[in-house]
Parts: sequence; C-alpha cells; structure tokens
Amino acid sequence: MGQAGAVYSSQLSGLGALGRLSAYRDCLGMLVLRALRVRYRRSVLGFGWSLLYPLLSMLVLTVVFSRVFPSIEHYALYVVAGVMAWSFFSLSCLQSMDSLLGAAPVLSKVYVPSAIYPLAVVGANLANLLASLLVLPVLVLVLDAAVAPDPLVALLALVSLAAFTAGASLFLAAFNLFFNDVRYFFENLLLLWFYASPIVYPVGIVPERFSGLLWCNPFYWFLEVLRAGLYGNGALAAGSMPAVAAISILVLTSGWFVFSRLERRFHLYL
Repeated sequence: MGQAGAVYSSQLSGLGALGRLSAYRDCLGMLVLRALRVRYRRSVLGFGWSLLYPLLSMLVLTVVFSRVFPSIEHYALYVVAGVMAWSFFSLSCLQSMDSLLGAAPVLSKVYVPSAIYPLAVVGANLANLLASLLVLPVLVLVLDAAVAPDPLVALLALVSLAAFTAGASLFLAAFNLFFNDVRYFFENLLLLWFYASPIVYPVGIVPERFSGLLWCNPFYWFLEVLRAGLYGNGALAAGSMPAVAAISILVLTSGWFVFSRLERRFHLYL
C-alpha cells in the first residue's frame, strides 16, 4: 500500500467517522471561509451577488410567468423563495461532486477527513442562501404584501433543507469519485427535477392523476414548508413538517453511511 493508503488505514482505524469529523471542525470552518473568499475574490459587489442573483432570477421569471399563473398572489415572493432553495441545493450537489478531486493533492499526502470537503461546499452555499434571504423583506416592502412569517417553521425548513442537501452531496461526491458518469447523469436529472418541482408554477395546476408523483418529490415538501415559514402561503398540507424532517434525516444518515463506508477506497481514485 502506498503512502496515501498508509495514511488512510492508520487514521481510519482510530476514532469513529463522526469523531474524526468533529476533531477537524476548525478545518471545516476554515474551508467554508476560504470557499466564500475565493468565490467573491476580485468582485466589486462581493456578497452583494448573493442578493443580486435571486433578484434578477425573480425579475425574469416574474415577467415571463406572472400572467401565466395569476392565481398566485405576490408571485414574485413565491418564485424567489423557490429559486433560492433550488439554487442552494443544485449548486451544492454539483460543486460537492468536484470537491474530492479538487482536494486530491491534500488527501493523497496527509490525512484530513474527506467529508469536510463536500460539507464545506454545502456550508458556503448555506451562507449564501442565508444572505440571499435579505431579499425577502425588500420585496415585501416593494410589493406592499401582507405576510405572516413563522420563524420556527422557517428554521425547520432551512435546517431540514441543509441536512437533505448535505446527505445528497456526500452520496454524490463519493460515487462521482468512482464513476465520472454520475455527474453527467445528475446534471440531466436536475433539469427534469426542476420542472417536476413547483418552483415557478402553482401546485394547483398539477392534474390529480399526477398528484402522487408530486408527493413523492422531496423538494415539493421542502418548498411547501419553506414558503409557509418565510412569508406564509396558506395552510400547510397535512404532514408537511414531519415529512421534511423525516426526509432530511433519512437522506443525511444514508449519505453519511455510504460516504464513510467508501472512504477507505478513496485513495485508489485520487
């Protein structure tokens, strides 16, 4: 076994996977900060892009679709919440799939828990998502919208979405290291998943015979709870909050289990 393999075998035989990750939590924080600095390096607006992107996306989609879906009150609020959540999830997953290969020079020489790289990507994108939420109060004032936000519901939605994204990112990062086709498949899946989710259209236009497929879409539940928490979009569907909690826990634990089981073989592909 080479140097990288020796590093992995010696370090992975000690603490459990969660224990090793906890021991390197400071490193995880540094990687999150580095990702944020690199993203906005030499940028005049800096973090302002976190606010500008959802605003521009909302403007374009509102102009195109607001007359198509007049039943949605304050369509701009509806679509910006969906776009922010989707951007966080999709960008985190795509960047996470490249994170291990990008960290290969480090991982092949010294031991660092591999999980901190995809998790740092999720953490950096979560910081951008939280910053972009500042757009919502501005929109509420501009639209003079009557909203009824619920901070506890919004917090549950954000924590659940972050856990779901972290689990999916760990799973995808691990398998993309072994099979490069995973990225290409997932990019195409994201396109279909976007249109299968009520991000720009209301749930009410989905034919009843397809409602079962909608309920099987985990992102539908996250959008329902997030919108209800951020600005109040009517009564939540029965079981929405338990659904997002259960989905996020299941995906996070499954992604972590798969990642930690495959980690011993990463050095063969770095």
